[in-house]
Amino acid sequence: MRCDDVHEALSARLDGEAATQPSAPIDAHLAGCAACRSWLVRAERVTRLVRLQPVEVPDLTERILAAAHAQGVLPGPAKPTLWAGLRWALGLLAVVQLMLAVPDLLGVVGHDAHAGREVAAFDIALAVGLLIAACYPEYARIFAPVLITLVVCFAAISALDVMQGLVSPGRVAVHVIAAVQAGLLWLLARRGDSRMVAA
Repeated sequence: MRCDDVHEALSARLDGEAATQPSAPIDAHLAGCAACRSWLVRAERVTRLVRLQPVEVPDLTERILAAAHAQGVLPGPAKPTLWAGLRWALGLLAVVQLMLAVPDLLGVVGHDAHAGREVAAFDIALAVGLLIAACYPEYARIFAPVLITLVVCFAAISALDVMQGLVSPGRVAVHVIAAVQAGLLWLLARRGDSRMVAA
């Protein structure tokens, strides 16, 4: 077997290509040919150097994102102050609601005590849900329909009760807090949806 043929077969072997010749005669030639063994050592060194060579890849992230924003593929960067403001406002109202409901849960007395405690328990549960939405805005779109439904029911019941003279308009004004909470939650849910689309 000629050395050139062995070099060609060894080169294919180093490159991971399919063998052009059986391995046994090549290995037998290598065992008896010092020149081919020396050639193989040099070829292995060159192959190793080429494979370990670092490749310079430019970072095009900024240019790609800028182009995507310019073409309207991605929305512009969100203002963190508005996003944080929505979350803080919702969390603050939830804490206020919690502070108002806990004393009612523990201190209601009289013949309507059970109904009062049930309402307080409901308010506490709702406050906890709002706190979760404020801390984890991705859940806002789950809670939003619940609270909006509650506000619509409050509005209908309150209007009916005021018209029938069962309560005064001042008595139902407390439900304004729930309306504000629903608005904040809805804005937070919309903002979260737009962020998910952007991602």
